[in-house]
Amino acid sequence: MHSFNYMVVDDDRTNNLICQLMIQKFDEGAEIKLFLKPEEGLEYIENYVDKPTVLFLDVNMPTMSGWEFLDQFLEFKPEIKEKLHIYILTSAIQSFEKEKKTYPFVKNILSKPLKKEYLIEMKNSFEKQV
Repeated sequence: MHSFNYMVVDDDRTNNLICQLMIQKFDEGAEIKLFLKPEEGLEYIENYVDKPTVLFLDVNMPTMSGWEFLDQFLEFKPEIKEKLHIYILTSAIQSFEKEKKTYPFVKNILSKPLKKEYLIEMKNSFEKQV
């Protein structure tokens, strides 16, 4: 199985740990980067992401929301943006119809915690594109 690169941007340490453990169990060779501060995640994407990466992004964070994160992400060069496969991972159960139109590159909006089914869906979707 081809291993992926993963990023988790969430201010909740417990959720980051859950994501890390779930990803490691699903994809033993995965490279995983965890960010508690969205600003650091953006900096990492802009300067270091050089291969396809799956990003799990929280919506509700104190210093910058997931939507503000995506607004800044929109400003990145196309060659950076095309490497990211973005999934919103949130505990806020609500309709995001407006946001889906604003950020069509977001692959899906998932409810926390990260589940194996999400990873299987993501892997299948990714492999269809390759």
